[in-house]
Amino acid sequence: MERRLATILAADAVAYSKLMGEDEEAALAKLTACRLLIDEQISGHGGRIFGSAGDSVVAEFASPVKAVQAALAAQKDIARANAESRRSGQLQFRIGVHLGDVLVQGDNLLGDGVNIAARLEALAPPGGVTISKSVAEMVLGKLDVEFGVSGAHKLKNISHSIELWIWPPEKAIRPAEQRDPKKLGLLAAAIALVLAGLVYLAYPNEETFALPTGPKVLILPFENVGRDPQDDYFSDGLTRDINAMLAKFTNLFILAPEVGTAFRDKQKCEAIRNELGADYILGGTVQRSVDKLRVTTTFTDAKTCLQLQAPGPFEGDLSLESVLDVQVEIARKIASLIGSSDAPLFKADVLQTIREKAPESLDAYECFMTAHWFYQTFALPEHRRARDCLLRTVAEEPGYSLGWSRLAYNYLDSKKNSFDLDPNWAQKSLDAAHHAIEADPDNPDAYYALAVRSRLLGESMDVYRTHAERAVALNPNDSWILADLGIFFAYSGDFETGLAWIERARALNPKLHPGYSYASHLDAIMRGDYDEAIDILLAMGGRLPMNMASLAASYALNGQQEKAEETVELIKQKFPNYQSDPRAPFRARGMPNELIHRIMEGLTLAGYPVPPKDAAE
Repeated sequence: MERRLATILAADAVAYSKLMGEDEEAALAKLTACRLLIDEQISGHGGRIFGSAGDSVVAEFASPVKAVQAALAAQKDIARANAESRRSGQLQFRIGVHLGDVLVQGDNLLGDGVNIAARLEALAPPGGVTISKSVAEMVLGKLDVEFGVSGAHKLKNISHSIELWIWPPEKAIRPAEQRDPKKLGLLAAAIALVLAGLVYLAYPNEETFALPTGPKVLILPFENVGRDPQDDYFSDGLTRDINAMLAKFTNLFILAPEVGTAFRDKQKCEAIRNELGADYILGGTVQRSVDKLRVTTTFTDAKTCLQLQAPGPFEGDLSLESVLDVQVEIARKIASLIGSSDAPLFKADVLQTIREKAPESLDAYECFMTAHWFYQTFALPEHRRARDCLLRTVAEEPGYSLGWSRLAYNYLDSKKNSFDLDPNWAQKSLDAAHHAIEADPDNPDAYYALAVRSRLLGESMDVYRTHAERAVALNPNDSWILADLGIFFAYSGDFETGLAWIERARALNPKLHPGYSYASHLDAIMRGDYDEAIDILLAMGGRLPMNMASLAASYALNGQQEKAEETVELIKQKFPNYQSDPRAPFRARGMPNELIHRIMEGLTLAGYPVPPKDAAE
C-alpha cells in the first residue's frame, strides 16, 4: 500500500445532535449552509475532500499553508453567517490540521496522519483551529495571523505527544505542567489528577485510570419484534446487560449503552464508524411471548461494513435461566471473535458469581429492567411502576442486591424530581442502600446511591467522596455513574476531580448528555474566562432557569450588556417565579459561596432583581 506525506484538515460540527433534537429541518439547513462554505474554501485552496459524515469532513492538501488558509477562511465565513442569523440557529465547527504520513487506499487516506488531524479537531475551541507542530513550522510567519502556543499534548491512541498551536490565540490551552491546577482543562485535569494521586481510591495509579484498550464496539439496542410495544423495556434491558458483560473484558473498548440508544434510529454502518470510530457493531432482535424467548444477533465489521458470523439465534423457554444463558453466550462469542480467551468472563468462578447475584425469578429481573427504563422518559408513571415493582421484589427476594440499590435510587429520584416525595425518603433510601451492600458488598450502584443521597442532604464532602470513590473503584467504566458523580464534585467546587470524571465518562460515552458541560461552564466563571463560559453554555443549549441565570451573569461580567439584558428578559418571561430566590438552585446543589456570589453579582449587573445576600452566602 502506497505511503506519502499529506496535510490533512478535519472539521466537525459542535453540538449538531443537540440542534437536530430541537429542530431537524433548521439544523439540516444550517449544516448544509456551513458545509457549502467549508467545501468552497477547501476547493478554492486546492484541497480534496475524501471523507464526510454529514456534520464532519476530512480533506487532503498538498500545502500546509493552503490548508490553514482554508481552515481560517471557513471559520470566518461561518462566523459571519452566524452573525447574520438568529442565535438559536447558529452552528459552529472545530477544525484540526496536521502534516503527516498517510496510507493511500484508492481515493481514501488512512493512518496516523488522518487520526492525529481528527484528534486535533476535537481539541480546537468552537469556531477555532488547532494545528500540529509539523504544520506550525511550515506556516508560522507566512500568514498574517497569530496562533497561541498550547504545548505538548498526549492524544488518544497516539504513542507520542504532539505540540499544538491554537487559533484564536486567547483560546490556547497551556500545557498542564505550566498551569494552576484550578485552571486545568478537561483532559489535562484527568492526567494531572492521576499523576498527583488526587483522586485517592478511585484512580490510585495511571493504569487504573486508563481507558479500556482494544477494538471499539458499539452495541445497538436490540429491537423488540414482539407483539407488545410495552416489551421495549425488556429488549433494552437485555442489551444493557450484554453491554455490561462485554465491558468486563479489559481488552475491549465497549461504548456506553447510551451511545447505542442515540443511534437506535440511524443504524448506518458508515455513520457509526465515522462519528464514533467504532471497529465493530453488535445488534439484534428480541421476541418474547407468554412462555417463549427468541433472540437473534448481527455482528458487523465497521471498517468494511461486512457482516461477520454472529451468535445465535437463540430460542428457548422464557425463564431467567434462558435470559442469563443468552447474555453469557452472546458475550462469550463476541469476545472470542475479537477479544481474548483469558478474559474473566470465561472463568467458571466468574460465571458462577454472575448467576449467584441474579435474582431467583424472572419477575424480579424484569422489575430491575423497569427501574432502568424510567431514565428513558423521566415520567411519573414509569417512576411509580418501578417503585411498586421494586418494593414487591425486595419483599419476595430480600437477598437481591440490585433490587435494593435501585429502590434506594428510586427514593432519591423522588427527591430530585419532586415525584410522590415520601417524607421519610432519606431514611428509606439509606436503609435500601445498606440492604444492597449487605447482600453484595461489591455493588457499585449502592455506593452511587449513598453518594447522591449525601449531596441531597448537604452532608460533608468527605462523606460524599468516600461513597463516590468506592462506586467508581468498583465500576470505573460506567459513564452514567462517572458523569453524575463528577458533576457533584464540580458543583462542590472540586472542578479538578469533577471535570476529570466527566471527561472519562465522555470518552466512554461520546453521546453524553450536553448538560454535563455545565460543570465546565461554572469552572470558566470561577476562572474569570467569561468568553469560554458563554461559548460552553450556548453550545450545550441549556434552557433551565439556573443555566440562563449564569449565562446572563456571564454576559454582564464580560461587558456584553445588551446580551445580558436580553437573557434577563427571557428569564422573566419563561420563569416568572424564579426571582423570588435566584440563589436557590445553586445552593441546592451545594455550590461554594464564592461562585454563587459571582453569579449573583453578574445577574445584578444584567438588571435582574436579586434580593440582598444573607448570612448563608
